[in-house]
Amino acid sequence: MDWLDYELNLGIAQYAREAGWIVNDLIVHTGTPPAHWTGDGVIAMLNHPIGKLIPFIRALTCPVVDLANEVDELNVPRVLSDDYSIGATGAQHLLACGLSNFAFFTCWDTRVELDRMRGFRETVERAGRTFHLINGLTMNRPSVDHEDFVAWIGAKLLELPRPLGVMAQHDRESMMVVSGCEWARVAVPEDIAVVGSNNDPLLCELGPVPLSSVDVRRRDQGYQAAQLLDSLIKGRKPPTKPLRVPSGPVIVRQSSEVLAVPDPDLSKALQYIADHYREPLRVEDVVDHAETSRRKLYQLFERHLGRPIHSEILRRRLDHARRLLLTTSDKLYSVARASGFLDDQHLARAFTREVGVSPSRYRQQQAPTERVGKRDSAKRD
Repeated sequence: MDWLDYELNLGIAQYAREAGWIVNDLIVHTGTPPAHWTGDGVIAMLNHPIGKLIPFIRALTCPVVDLANEVDELNVPRVLSDDYSIGATGAQHLLACGLSNFAFFTCWDTRVELDRMRGFRETVERAGRTFHLINGLTMNRPSVDHEDFVAWIGAKLLELPRPLGVMAQHDRESMMVVSGCEWARVAVPEDIAVVGSNNDPLLCELGPVPLSSVDVRRRDQGYQAAQLLDSLIKGRKPPTKPLRVPSGPVIVRQSSEVLAVPDPDLSKALQYIADHYREPLRVEDVVDHAETSRRKLYQLFERHLGRPIHSEILRRRLDHARRLLLTTSDKLYSVARASGFLDDQHLARAFTREVGVSPSRYRQQQAPTERVGKRDSAKRD
């Protein structure tokens, strides 16, 4: 692989254990193909048309599965993330925050970045909102150090209308946006809400502001790549098109835990919901806390958010339940109580109605695919 991804490797390793494979991943760490390698198949991530891996792959007679989509000259089967839907998912999350202005930060010009930006932009524009591009490609990256680049991002952010929702193609770049906000002394998420993708815990949970991020299901991508390679080794025909792994949801953290609205009464009500949705919160509690009439508050929710008060409470609870279902092994009753539901039955009814599947099924769908059954004898990969 031209780029090491821990989650991808975990998915490959899971299938390898099930299939009884022997795996040689030295290339991932050294970047140098082995001189005398005689295996049954290869999983590669080919990010660069020019590099040591390309002639190595060309010379192979065994099946190859590629995890990237950057080298057209190699006609090999591919298992890819659904990058358009990843961008669209990030945009939908920020739209639900009530924002009107959006930006996407680019700096690599890869297909992954362009597809994610396109999904983000088209979703924003279909909703009638304003899209801006922060084009880091205009900077001569090799000659600019990190601090200067962060300052450039911060200056660009100051030129855009706020409140603003920003996304980048990966958590690394989204954290650069957060650093740019710090440089510009702009509050995250109150003035600028930020979303990344890949949900890398090292980046998302340990930065200056915990980062919301789209779960792109890298582990499942690695597993499906190994599964496809196994079928090719067994002589089955390759798919005619790349296989796309659907994205998961946004795992919401502090960087986008805001609803940007211009009315102070509505803002106060929303903050009250954000602080208390995990409690036995009722619509009447929100109304009693607001410094305006019940009628006006109902109108503010419908005008600015397009949903009533009880729907906003439910949205918060379901977002929290999604996060717990994906990041913990807690039982459904515990997930329900921690998310503000009376019990697991109330969670199941609301979750199935709003999400379309039960909480248990959702957890299974978002987890790496598992295969059950006996395997062929060990193969050398």
